[in-house]
Amino acid sequence: MHVVLITDPATCSSKFSITSSTLSYTVDEPIHIKVNSTISDTKFIGIHLLAQDEKHLNVGSWKTTDELTESNICDGVAYYSEVGKTNIDAVWQASPRVVGNVRIKAIIIENEKTIYINCYDITLTPRVQNNSSFIDENDSTSNTPSTITTNTTTQPATTITTTSRSQNTTITASPTSEVAVNVTWTFTSGINVTNVLMTIKNLKPSQWAAIGLNINRSMGGTHVFMCKRYADDTIVINRYVNPNKHEEPEPAGSEDGGVFTPGKQEFNEGIVICRFSLSNFTSQISGQLQEVKPLSQSNKYYPIFAVGLLDEYHDPIRHAKDSRTTQSDFVQLNEKETILYKIPNVAVDLTFARAHGIIMIFTWILIVSTGVLISRYFKNAWLHTLICGKAAWFAAHRFLMSIATILTVLGFLFIFVFRQGLWIDLGLTRAFAHSITGVIMIGLAFFQPFIALFRCEPDSRYRFIFNFIHTFIGFSSLILSNATLFLATYFPIFKDNRGRIILIIWLGWIVLIFTIFQIIQSYYRKKNNESGYTNINSSNTTIADLVENSMTPKTTSIRLTNEQETSFEEKLKNVLLAIHILVAAILSIMLTTLIL
Repeated sequence: MHVVLITDPATCSSKFSITSSTLSYTVDEPIHIKVNSTISDTKFIGIHLLAQDEKHLNVGSWKTTDELTESNICDGVAYYSEVGKTNIDAVWQASPRVVGNVRIKAIIIENEKTIYINCYDITLTPRVQNNSSFIDENDSTSNTPSTITTNTTTQPATTITTTSRSQNTTITASPTSEVAVNVTWTFTSGINVTNVLMTIKNLKPSQWAAIGLNINRSMGGTHVFMCKRYADDTIVINRYVNPNKHEEPEPAGSEDGGVFTPGKQEFNEGIVICRFSLSNFTSQISGQLQEVKPLSQSNKYYPIFAVGLLDEYHDPIRHAKDSRTTQSDFVQLNEKETILYKIPNVAVDLTFARAHGIIMIFTWILIVSTGVLISRYFKNAWLHTLICGKAAWFAAHRFLMSIATILTVLGFLFIFVFRQGLWIDLGLTRAFAHSITGVIMIGLAFFQPFIALFRCEPDSRYRFIFNFIHTFIGFSSLILSNATLFLATYFPIFKDNRGRIILIIWLGWIVLIFTIFQIIQSYYRKKNNESGYTNINSSNTTIADLVENSMTPKTTSIRLTNEQETSFEEKLKNVLLAIHILVAAILSIMLTTLIL
């Protein structure tokens, strides 16, 4: 693929612009920097904002007002995603060491083929201060930086000071509070090897960052993988276990589950990279009770992150309170995973994904289930009501299923646009399973109306073949839709497990309502047979099928048989159908509110 790097300002495009809240700066003054698209619907998929002094050195510090955009990446603000943005807003602050003019520069990636490097920038000039200490002489409050000291290491801490007329509050963060960790691993089936990559930002000398795996949220009983940066920038990866009732981790061996093999460790441009693999997992048989259960590739674990300092012997010191967290989603070593700690997810517009979810929820929970119930249990109950010369059950079923097919295709188009035509990565993941069950369900739903279009006449000897195929595809689609929806409840868009709870309630309801309808229909059929009624003929054709047939004369008088519903049965089914529609609508609304 040919990539165009546009570096000559004379050839730059006017598609984008960069602005600032002021054209001059003072130390610690927040200056808002904005990059916008000047042409409607023009987006960029990546951007890097930098502040450089007259010596072309990166200066100052950055913060982003977009919580999903990464700040202080390569001394700037960085954003990259397959889904484009039309604007970005960031805040730059000058440090006391900044002197002279400062150039704010934006490197913009419009698409995979076009990158603008020297096209968009603004220059900030320094403002003269009357006081070299940058403290207002009329302000009676002064701020004193603080440090955190251990018996071996002294590192400056981040101090946030809030001053008002009545009080001055200082919050001191630990020296490890800004460390961010990205952990990814892949699983190779066949040889059952898990390869792990830890990428750590802002890890200073004599500090460690670790990921732990535990079947519960506590530190006791945790398997710990710790990446250390020594004072001389040597990078080491160690494995530990954190036994119950022990605050300090202990070295782990193969008896703790799997063989731990360190890979290549790196320290490159301020980024710490640790690699290791886990393999040769075997069943552990021990004669004594183990405090920590052996690690398993098939078990589900909570990921636990912690960051702390190292002592003079390179042993870890207990982490600070603001440098530990337990994440809420389970992970497994035999699945592809990406886990982030203090790294925001890439900004993504979820509008199309939400539209896809809402359409599929209402279509397959409310519309399709109602259409199936009407087709299966209301053929004779609504026999005498005609719509455009067709039995009411047939007209209602055809209308609902046609709407369902159109909405299903529309929902697929929404997710196709959201993914920009890209398929989910192959692997043993819920997202991939969702894509497979979903595309099968959509395919069946799409072809079902065409199969019905070419069906035999109701009195044809081959009609039973169509009935079987149509019923099989319909129920297969309904079952697959529930499986697909259940897999979707594990996606981050649902945020918690309430979606799974609602869907479990729905599955219980759909089984219950079909069972009730089947019992009612079987009871009355048996009762009618016992009363001496006989079939209309020896074929499988019902009265309702004859009414469906457009060739049947409208004036034909049909004698009631055992297929005729009693008035009480008809009313009972109508009440149950109304209850079902109400329940399905309520559950659909509850599910959709979770993704909005």
